[in-house]
Amino acid sequence: MSPYASERAVAWVRRAVFAVGVGLALGAPAVAAPAQAVLHACPQLKAEVLTRQPTTVAEACAGAADALGFLAWLPRDPEEVIRVELVAALPSGLRPDAVGCYARGSRRLMVLERDLFLQRGMWFAIPVSSRLWRAVIAHEVAHALVGCHLKDRSLAGAAHEYVAYVTMFATLDESTRMAALAAMPGEGFGHDAEINDFRYAFDPMRFGVDAFRHWLSQPDGRAYLMSVIRGSIVPEMPP
Repeated sequence: MSPYASERAVAWVRRAVFAVGVGLALGAPAVAAPAQAVLHACPQLKAEVLTRQPTTVAEACAGAADALGFLAWLPRDPEEVIRVELVAALPSGLRPDAVGCYARGSRRLMVLERDLFLQRGMWFAIPVSSRLWRAVIAHEVAHALVGCHLKDRSLAGAAHEYVAYVTMFATLDESTRMAALAAMPGEGFGHDAEINDFRYAFDPMRFGVDAFRHWLSQPDGRAYLMSVIRGSIVPEMPP
């Protein structure tokens, strides 16, 4: 990637849309909900799924439950309902390999329909699966939960992504998580300063595995995530 491309990518990170593992959109999502989509409430969960494929609702709710459970300690409005939109296409402006995104301004969360995700072949250097699709949803719901907590406070894109990737990997089943980590070996971030928008923009998936490995090395994982969300770890870059 050229220096110019990296600069432009970092500018995208600072926009209000986060896309799992791949890059960022240039503006708020403009894609309408799929034709004939129906809203389904997730049982015993402050989440709902908008989709035209009702057979995937249970898995989508499970992904939302993963994130809600992992970040249950995060203060938020108890009446806030997270809506997951399963769509046939993501907004224009994302990289072609995008599989989900979250718009901070509108709090709109979109993930590719499961069948379309399963056509991708590989993701995080391992074969795609329904379990990985569920992880995409957990990732995006984590973004939404952080966004709900922040309200109008700004947070660096890398901080948002750090929390989302940690949530995603921490809630994956062990066999899938170990396969992904083995396929992308490394030591993780060696210092907090490496958690930055440049690293994320250059290689989002590498950023994800490095973030999770780094988080595992923390003596108190929950306290560290809270520090990230407070903005104590990743400074907001100047405009």
